[in-house]
Amino acid sequence: MGKHKKIDSSENNNENNNLWLKDDFERKPNNSVVWSIFVIGFIIIVLSISSAIFPGLLVSIAGDGEFLDPFEMSSIGMPIILINIIIITLIILYTKQLLPKFFVSGTQKIISLDLSKKNSLIFLIIILAIYIASSANELTINEVDQYGDFLIVKNALEIWPDGESDNVYVTEQLTRHVRMTLLAASDEVFDNIKIIPYLASISLLIVTYFLTIKFSKKNFTGLIAVILVLQSSTFFTYDTIAVYENFWVLFYVFSIYLIFQKPKISSISYILSIFSKAITILMLPITITVTLLSDIPRKNKIFVIFTNIIVVIVSITIFQFSDTIYGNVIDINPSEFLIGFSTLAFNLRFDIFLLLFLLPVSIGLFVKARNGCVNAISLMVLMCGTILVTPVLEMITNFYFVYPYRYIPLVVFFAISLSSLFSKE
Repeated sequence: MGKHKKIDSSENNNENNNLWLKDDFERKPNNSVVWSIFVIGFIIIVLSISSAIFPGLLVSIAGDGEFLDPFEMSSIGMPIILINIIIITLIILYTKQLLPKFFVSGTQKIISLDLSKKNSLIFLIIILAIYIASSANELTINEVDQYGDFLIVKNALEIWPDGESDNVYVTEQLTRHVRMTLLAASDEVFDNIKIIPYLASISLLIVTYFLTIKFSKKNFTGLIAVILVLQSSTFFTYDTIAVYENFWVLFYVFSIYLIFQKPKISSISYILSIFSKAITILMLPITITVTLLSDIPRKNKIFVIFTNIIVVIVSITIFQFSDTIYGNVIDINPSEFLIGFSTLAFNLRFDIFLLLFLLPVSIGLFVKARNGCVNAISLMVLMCGTILVTPVLEMITNFYFVYPYRYIPLVVFFAISLSSLFSKE
């Protein structure tokens, strides 16, 4: 580090313009960056939560709700409003130092609580053991009896990798080469197509644990994040399902972890996620922003961004020149963008905890970001970016249906974000 010197306003502007690529950015978050990201993030979250309170509101605004009452409140609407008011009020009072001393001291004790690395890993093993013991019996269920779409995957596996099909849904499955490889290996090696998807779900919990520690610098928060993911109805519904497996989520979340741990191989995990599910192409801006906000050296930031852009270009080129359906499903309809926000409330209607606390957690991240925590900005980008992917996808294509499993990345990043609030970073 060089000696500090006084700078004039023009020099300060130049410094701000170059701040994104500075190695010490995590210690000096730019105020305009914080406000820009969080204003956009709050808009995304409010739009999504509004449909949990008023299910017909966004659909009516988009012009497709002729017979809907836009202000008819859902059964969970009032609890969301009341809990958000209470928690947001407590956050404001806490920041203004207006809460009773016993409450503040208790909060500080919780924030300062941590475990040693060894003890934390022991608890992680215990949690995973309990999870496996309670969910392993699902591996014996015939998936045909659970989801009719499994027949599409089964037909695709019978002709993959060299076969062709007139069924567009089977054809779409054939393009997911990483996914098909893993499903085929599970079927052939274990004689059970569910085994490797189940292992992927377990691995996702482990990656969630380590990524949380990377963001919060506390072992204890990693355990909280794992428990929060496990309490999610959405995760528990799809953790052993082959047709809606978590390969793409695992590879994408792992690519984010590698940005901090092994940046030079982050793009490998990212391309594996793309060829597990092409939707992760839309997550490139999220990856770039998190990379810019990371505390890794500047040359590593440039390398990660460059290689990930190359990965997306190569992936799109492969899809364009191979026998895929992606080029034929583009159908841009701007009105679907707004309606796309309403899908979160419907698909996560059983994840009540997430719906209740999504906005308060984002406000907590804003407070931390204003206090100098750049990781809080990254977590807001990860949460809101994964929400935004669905409206964008709804707007540009007429092929995909939005099912709850699409929101598992949000479940993971919400768990990490909430857990990270219990750290001093």
